[in-house]
Amino acid sequence: MNKIDLLGLDLLELNDLCNNYNLPKFHGEQLYDWMYQKKIIDISSMSNIPDSLKSILLENYTTNLLTIEKKLYSKNDDTVKYLFKTIDNNLIESVSMIDNSRHTVCISSQIGCSVNCSFCATAKMGIIRNLNIGEILKQLIIISQEREEPISNIVFMGMGEPFLNYNNVIKSCEIMNDTKGFNLSSKKITISTSGILPKIKQYIKENHKYKLAISLNASNNETRNELIPINKKWNIEDILLALSEYNFKKYRPIMFEYVLIKGI
Repeated sequence: MNKIDLLGLDLLELNDLCNNYNLPKFHGEQLYDWMYQKKIIDISSMSNIPDSLKSILLENYTTNLLTIEKKLYSKNDDTVKYLFKTIDNNLIESVSMIDNSRHTVCISSQIGCSVNCSFCATAKMGIIRNLNIGEILKQLIIISQEREEPISNIVFMGMGEPFLNYNNVIKSCEIMNDTKGFNLSSKKITISTSGILPKIKQYIKENHKYKLAISLNASNNETRNELIPINKKWNIEDILLALSEYNFKKYRPIMFEYVLIKGI
């Protein structure tokens, strides 16, 4: 029997899970606290969860979505690159960077990528699949357990295009931002997109509060067409027009960062 992912469920879903087994919903709040606040995902170690619920979870659910395949340490600074293996034997990458008390983690949102940017090694893989919410969050949980410095900043700039896995990325951000979850400020969570215009418009319409970084990588369409083929569909002017229609004064604190990478 394939087990259901427990990691990635939000508070309402965890409460419903307990209710479905005729157990008090406050046990869902306890599960939420263990996984996202305490970052303990070993069900057997959750001391205030009743044995009856533990048995149900151990039989039917899993939190073992990623394992560490390899770690690479930088010789120049306090940076560790993690290679994780999924349960279906695919590999993804995360990077943990510590500078004094600032601990930034760059995480993946997909296995592979379909955007096909010319300068990106991931593009050579093509797209395999989206990461689910649990796989996105598990990257942070493992790194939190591995590194002493608490995570202070999260950037979706690893493998994949976050806005092509929009729903899972947004829901994972909600758990990261929740005071009962990871309790990270929305200003400390950045989603980087290569310019998926329909999702940029949706993001604006839904008034999300996380930082949005748009990777231009070029100052003109001719160059950007070569670097990022989707620019032929949604070019620089299209993106800027969408942003010009956004009411920054009304909807702060949403922020947009225009990232220009030099030396490509």
